This record gives sequence, C-alpha cells and structure tokens, in this order.
Amino acid sequence: MNWGHKIIIVFILFAAGILTLVTKSMRTRIDMVTPNYYAEELKYQQVIDGRREALSLSAPVSINQSEKSVGILFPAEMQGVPLEGNVLFYRASDSRQDVSLPLQPDENGLVLVSKKRFQKGNYRVQLQWEAKGKSYYQESFVTVN
Repeated sequence: MNWGHKIIIVFILFAAGILTLVTKSMRTRIDMVTPNYYAEELKYQQVIDGRREALSLSAPVSINQSEKSVGILFPAEMQGVPLEGNVLFYRASDSRQDVSLPLQPDENGLVLVSKKRFQKGNYRVQLQWEAKGKSYYQESFVTVN
C-alpha cells in the first residue's frame, strides 16, 4: 500500500469520527434550569429578599427522610400559621423528574411527601412561601434513597 492510500484511509477515519461526534451531540438532551429562565432571572431580587427573611427565623426549615417519605419541618414560629407557597424538588440531571407541590403543612408545621414520587438521587429543594405578610425562600440539598 502506498502513501496515497494511507492518507485517504486517515481522512475517511477522521470524517467517520466527526460524523459520530455530531450524531451523539445531536441526540444528547440539554435542559435549561427552567423553561422560562430569563423571566425567572428578572424576579431574582424576590429570592434574595426571601433568603434574608428565612435567615431571620429561629431555625431553618429542616428536611428529613424516613423509609417511606421525605419530611419538611418548619420552625416553631411557623407552626399553626397559615402558609402559602410551594416546594420544588429540582433534579439537575433530568427536569422530567422534578417534583413540585403546594405547601400544606399540618398543625405541627410538617409536610410529608411520599418517596414514590421520586427517583433515587440528588435533589435541590427550593422552598418558597409566604406567612404573616412576608415572603420566605430557602434552598437545601437532599439525596433521596
């Protein structure tokens, strides 16, 4: 085999490699943080204010797990107070596995979410609620197992 044939083989292998990379990149799923990312960015000052209010509480909202559920427990000053808001369990690896639900704590300030709603893995828990005329926001991480 002469050097001309070797150059042609190298070019064919290079083109095949490039086509493989292009095909794989076209099939890769790319999710933005939220579908309306830019609108959410404009409202970010509300998140900053909500974090400041959440830091003024006697204790942060705690997130615990049992065998069958994930529990969200609000601090003492939020117990018995009507809360309006929602909780988002954000899954960075796949937005189809996000879990969003309204906050409906019991009289002890506890919200239970069944683990049947989750895939095992890491979630960012984004709590946003209003109570006593103030807005609150807290983020934490949980690994559902």
